[in-house]
Amino acid sequence: MALFGVFQAALLLALLSLRTYQSEVLSELLPLTPESLEVSINSTQQRLYLQWRVHNLTYHQELKMVFQIEISRIETSNVIWVENYSTPVKWDQVLHWSWESKLPLECATHFVRIRSVVDDASIPELGLWSNWSSWEEVDVQKSLGQGSLFIFPKDKLVEEGSNVTICYISRSPENNISCHLEGVPIHGEQLNPNVSTFSFNNVPFIRVTGTNFYCIMNKHETSGTILYVSKVLEEPKDFSCETQDLKTLNCTWNPGHDTALIGFPSQRYTLFESFSRKKKLCARKNWCDWQVAPDSQETYNFTLIAENNLRRRSVNVFFNLTHRVHPMKPFKVVLKSISATNATMTWKVHPVGNYSTLLCQVELHGGGKVIQQHNVSITTNGQYFLSELEPITQYVTRVRCAAAQHFWKWSQWTRQSFTTLEAAPSEAPDIWRNVKSMLGSRTVTLFWKPLSKSQAHGKILFYNVVIENLDKSSSVKLLSIPAPANGTELTLDQKCSYQIHVTANNSAGTSPASVIGISRDSGNKKVEERRIQGTEDGFSLSWKPQSGDVIGYVVDWCDYPQDPSCPLQWKNLGPNTTSTVIRSDAFRPGVRYNFRIYEISTERIAYLLEKKTGYSQELAPSNNPQVTISNLTSHSFILNWKDYSTDSQSGFIQGYYVYLKHTAEQCHPGFEKAVLSAHVLIRIIVPMIFCLVLFMVVCYLMSQWMKDKCYPDIPDPYKSSVLSLIKYKESHHPTIMKVNDCIPDAIEVVNKLEGSKIQFLGARKSLTETELTKPAYLYVLPAENYSGPSPFICFENFTYNQAASDSGSCGHVPKRPTTPPSQLALLTSSENLLKSLEQNYMNSLGESPAGETSLNYVSQLASPMSGDKDSLPTNPPGPALGSEYRMQMAVTLGLASPSPSENSSLSVTLLDQGEHCR
Repeated sequence: MALFGVFQAALLLALLSLRTYQSEVLSELLPLTPESLEVSINSTQQRLYLQWRVHNLTYHQELKMVFQIEISRIETSNVIWVENYSTPVKWDQVLHWSWESKLPLECATHFVRIRSVVDDASIPELGLWSNWSSWEEVDVQKSLGQGSLFIFPKDKLVEEGSNVTICYISRSPENNISCHLEGVPIHGEQLNPNVSTFSFNNVPFIRVTGTNFYCIMNKHETSGTILYVSKVLEEPKDFSCETQDLKTLNCTWNPGHDTALIGFPSQRYTLFESFSRKKKLCARKNWCDWQVAPDSQETYNFTLIAENNLRRRSVNVFFNLTHRVHPMKPFKVVLKSISATNATMTWKVHPVGNYSTLLCQVELHGGGKVIQQHNVSITTNGQYFLSELEPITQYVTRVRCAAAQHFWKWSQWTRQSFTTLEAAPSEAPDIWRNVKSMLGSRTVTLFWKPLSKSQAHGKILFYNVVIENLDKSSSVKLLSIPAPANGTELTLDQKCSYQIHVTANNSAGTSPASVIGISRDSGNKKVEERRIQGTEDGFSLSWKPQSGDVIGYVVDWCDYPQDPSCPLQWKNLGPNTTSTVIRSDAFRPGVRYNFRIYEISTERIAYLLEKKTGYSQELAPSNNPQVTISNLTSHSFILNWKDYSTDSQSGFIQGYYVYLKHTAEQCHPGFEKAVLSAHVLIRIIVPMIFCLVLFMVVCYLMSQWMKDKCYPDIPDPYKSSVLSLIKYKESHHPTIMKVNDCIPDAIEVVNKLEGSKIQFLGARKSLTETELTKPAYLYVLPAENYSGPSPFICFENFTYNQAASDSGSCGHVPKRPTTPPSQLALLTSSENLLKSLEQNYMNSLGESPAGETSLNYVSQLASPMSGDKDSLPTNPPGPALGSEYRMQMAVTLGLASPSPSENSSLSVTLLDQGEHCR
């Protein structure tokens, strides 16, 4: 128990001592107000720099504290910035903090104060803010020196897109100040009577020499500044490192925009490796070398740092050295053992450390494209055998290599060109012939097409032509035709058959032979030439096979038929082909092309099958025919002209148009005949047809109206206009005419034969007679007491008789005849005449017996016209006084105009008498 009591007393004493120590510490930490606050400025950076201390800390103490900083502008009550700054604090430590002002510090007075609080969980009792320090005033305007106008900031550097504030300070009592940005007047905001500010948002990059801002006071004093706006520093792109020999690393990247300005350097790049803790300042903007450590470090972690005066950016890359091998390009590429179809390619590579195997890629190019591609695994020397090459052809080979185990990148290509040797031509020449017979012999023109490059296998030097007479086995003739000739002319016996062999030769050998046969018969039998029509795509030809035992067909033509020396063109076709399309860039519109189709027999003899002729596009004739005139008479003449020659025709001549017009209708000098197009003619003809139809309708309606008014089918006495032409004895006004009032001159009596037929259809009537007789005329004399000129009145009305006499006239009686004609009855009074008229009229309404005459009643006045020779006495006296009213005429039904001559020719033209044409 005694021991326990002693232990308890010792514990109490220790706790009491600890309590006493804590009280002493707390009493020492209570006044932790920041002291010794000092404020400085950096005008270039527009920054305020603060430093201070915290007293009453023992040297072994370190507390985490928070400092609250307030900044005011112009007045202490105008607080513009409040910030809490947290940091651990030690005994006698000087603390620092800075602040960047958007407004240049020279433009206004600033005030700064600070207070603190302990932010330590182990001492919660000190979690109260201390008192504020006293305000520290920052007034830069006091140190501006002499001058009346100042502009701030001076030569400020900012990034593109930043916001900038500029101010001017005036010490002059007059404020007549104008400011300009790049020559453009601007207006600012007045901060106080002597200070104005200008705010610019999102400023652009204009030039490397900066953007100019200046102010003018009282039109003579100027002050300004330059605002340097740089491009924004970009993060490096495509950062990568690789090695070619495992001794040096080459790191590359894309720097982006250059941020350099006049007076300000470009961005800088630094390479830092974290494992070795090494750093290197790169001399170039887009690549940097790094020496591999001699201890064979395999893993690398690089950080690329880009920085300028305004910003800092960085990227990093992590890799294994052996996985970033990029070999150097191969060298000493050689082609050897070159033949017409083969070659051997060799090359060497640079060693890559301890790597023993590289993968190489070989490519063969010809004609601008890749022909072959192969992969080869090698160590130091490479070799590949190239086969299946074309003779006398230029090729390009190239090779590149890469690491075989850990593929990273191919090396650059190494190229080498070579040309294979010649070989004998592989194809027989394509040959054709043209046969002409004359005076017991035949002229055979032999043609062949040059071999293509892939067929010739070298430069063709000459062509061998072997002529074998099939009827004389020992007769063989050899001709050697130097290249580049493409044909020759042979003279052969017309009574023999021949076989011709043609081969092409170069320095390496002879081609296979082409064979063509020439029979005793030329093979050009007479066949009908047929017309075809070409298109833009060419001429489409088709034919019917005549014999089944053929080995093919040939179509030949000439591209320039108007050229006598034009060589033949031909196209070979298979035995099962019966149609083809002939195309040529030489085809032109308005040119006639002739095509011949041959079938080739098993003896290789060509037989003419069909002929075709046509135009790719027909054109109108370019010249008029040369016309001559012969047999010129007063009514006709004959035109003669020659046909167009086949060569001069620009299209198939379908016929000729002959135009005839009066000389007065010829075009005036300086004018020519205009030919209107189809749509223009339609626009002219359609309105004309419409107007013509409308005119015909109006005329028809007017004629109907006139007919009803003047000569209706059954005349209306009240409507007849003839009343106005007769003067009556008792009245001067027109009245209804009576027969008794008329003094007739003559009555025309028409004899009608049996079989006459009269048809009445309503008011309109038609009469068809089988035969008309000569009219008999009845002369009617005036009364005896009548004196004066002999009047004449002819009445003709188709109501009573539709048939017209062939005389078409009435007799004229100037005086009383001494002996009237025997066939006429004499009527001495108008009453007798009326009776006679009534009798004849009534007889006309009934059935007329054979030989009965009818009356043709004439109702209008007219001058006598020349008529039948039997109707009037010969040698009548001169015309008597009478009316000039036009006589009504009728065309006899059934009469037709004579048919035109069936043997008329286009070359004959009839004219009116007295009309001439040239």
